[in-house]
Amino acid sequence: MKKILAGLLIMMTLSACAPQKQSDKLQVTVSFYVLEDLTKKIGGDLVQITDVMPSGGEPHDFEPSTKTMMTLSDASLIFILGNDFEPWFNDAYDNVKHDGQQVVVLSEGIETLINLDTGQIDPHIWTSIRNIITIMEKIKIVLSDADPIHQAQYQINFDLYKARFEALDLEYQKVADGRKRDVFVTNHAAFGYLAQDYGLTMIPIMGLEPDAEPDASTMARIIDLVKQFKIPYILYEDEANADVATTIAQETGAKTGVLRTGESLNSAQVKAGDDLISILSQNLVWFRKALQE
Repeated sequence: MKKILAGLLIMMTLSACAPQKQSDKLQVTVSFYVLEDLTKKIGGDLVQITDVMPSGGEPHDFEPSTKTMMTLSDASLIFILGNDFEPWFNDAYDNVKHDGQQVVVLSEGIETLINLDTGQIDPHIWTSIRNIITIMEKIKIVLSDADPIHQAQYQINFDLYKARFEALDLEYQKVADGRKRDVFVTNHAAFGYLAQDYGLTMIPIMGLEPDAEPDASTMARIIDLVKQFKIPYILYEDEANADVATTIAQETGAKTGVLRTGESLNSAQVKAGDDLISILSQNLVWFRKALQE
């Protein structure tokens, strides 16, 4: 952190000497892709968004750089998720904060799931489509307060995307209503909010950290559950190590499928123009397979 602060002081000095290009758009800094996407949906062309998370970056492993500190120092409106999803933020922000900045914690007021065995908070609230709509409404309110002249446009954008997410939620509910089983298996314990929405049980191979390794007893227990419930697909994030999911599939005769959190986009997804709606639509295909086949 001392090296970062030293670099920050140098950058601030250089920045003070450089001509500043101002934009008429509302400036918003966000902590990771999900908030970037939802802010873009509500703000449209009226906002300019700076995401401190590099494209394709892993939020669980993120460490703020000198550039990150400079971005936070310059920001006037910052959106973070909270819920322990950005453990780096408080220390970084304490070193650069100043009067006139507003930090909005978008998870506030949303029910939090806690692992009863470990006591860990599950921060992945956006894996619930219903929570996404709540987050969008919070963003709409903050943008409208900061830029009241465009309040009507923010409302129009919110109404449009609320309807699209509600339609997607209905499709998920239809899949859940037609299910053959109440459980699904994932490599990463990030889909508890999705399970809660539709009255399902998530069986995670690993914990809240996507690259954690299960011990032998956990593997044996999950293999038994897959066989017991005749689970046809082991779902994993395609950016994560698939070895464990593949091993369980081989041991049980199941297949593997993909279930993404959408917390970051890889280069192929960026090129394809993916967003949270397209990712959730892709997830729905595997969700249906896992519950109905």
